Amino acid sequence: MNSKSNPSYSIGSDRNSLTFGTKSQSEKQIKLEAEHDAVDRVRSAQFVAISSSYSPRLSLSFLAIIPAIAQRIVDNTALHVYSAQILNPNADQFTFILHTSLDVPRGLRIRTDPLNLSFFNRDVTPMEPYLTVALPAYSLKGKTDLSITRNVTDILNMKQFVNTLASAVYNKSFTISAKGSTIGHFGALKTLLTVEKDIELKGLDKLSGFSIDSARLVIPKEADGTNLVGVVMIPNYSIFTFALGKVTLNLQCSDMVIGQATIENVVLKPGNNSVSLRGQLDMDTVIDNLPAILSTPKSALMDGGLELTASVNSTIYDGKHIAYYEKLLNNLTITTRVPILMILLDTVRGLIDTTGSGDGNGINITAIMGDMSIFMETTLAARSLKSFMDGCDPVISTNLGN
Repeated sequence: MNSKSNPSYSIGSDRNSLTFGTKSQSEKQIKLEAEHDAVDRVRSAQFVAISSSYSPRLSLSFLAIIPAIAQRIVDNTALHVYSAQILNPNADQFTFILHTSLDVPRGLRIRTDPLNLSFFNRDVTPMEPYLTVALPAYSLKGKTDLSITRNVTDILNMKQFVNTLASAVYNKSFTISAKGSTIGHFGALKTLLTVEKDIELKGLDKLSGFSIDSARLVIPKEADGTNLVGVVMIPNYSIFTFALGKVTLNLQCSDMVIGQATIENVVLKPGNNSVSLRGQLDMDTVIDNLPAILSTPKSALMDGGLELTASVNSTIYDGKHIAYYEKLLNNLTITTRVPILMILLDTVRGLIDTTGSGDGNGINITAIMGDMSIFMETTLAARSLKSFMDGCDPVISTNLGN
């Protein structure tokens, strides 16, 4: 056998190009990069050197298929997404935090150069990335956690970004697609690698399960007009955290807007989110349209409540409207059952029981609640209660006397 050093080879970013050197040069390179798995590198260099000494043609053939083998390994590597956060939103940017991991086959170490990972919708051609996230260099071995935080992430394509958000909000599951290219180092070998993955995730399912857990009327109303306060539960079945800021809701019953409610500083995290609500209920609209309101599904009335719907009117973060959230959520209608008349009566009951009346002009709440199934009696009760709220005790006494 020839005593000269056996040649070794490395594959450059161009899969069809080879760089020739000596075995000693390869060993020197290994020592300079000792922080990586030296054993894997030596074995790779020795294997290539031995192959070339016996059959240069076989060695070249082997090296030619390395890119395909390496790409197959990447294609078969699972990419897991554990959490993602969209924070500090403004008109066309936000803070993006992503926690993922890659599962590399056992016994293999891959060192990657920095990578720009683009997110896109698979069903749109040609590809139109809506986000690009710069990833640093990684040393991948086994299951490797990848966590990144980008304080400034630009929205590159607003239409595709909103479409992806809509898919996440309106469905039980959705898919995000990601693609990027980098140089992968396998021991002493390197090759161009393309990471391209479709990842299925849980969606928000139209916020199904939204509920108003508690609510009461504020009498008299506060200086800003607030006459309704409560606690709502907003579910989030996804792994995403969304910073929404100040969210204003339209409250509707039987297709009529009966008021508005505001939720401050909303950060929608995975799981159930309990947040405080403050609102302004339009009592005139409620009372004037009480028969129509009571035409709500009987199943709700049997439970002592009304079927109420809420839709997002606006989302404001740091004093600025977030147009893409508003465009997305304005079309989302959330339905829940609320015992709104009982809340009204219970609120007044507390006031009456506290103040009392010795002149016979007190309100008999039990009598008012006696038959809520008849529209006229219910309307009379509601009007009497509104009169009380307006401080018109004589009107109440007159109405009850009739």
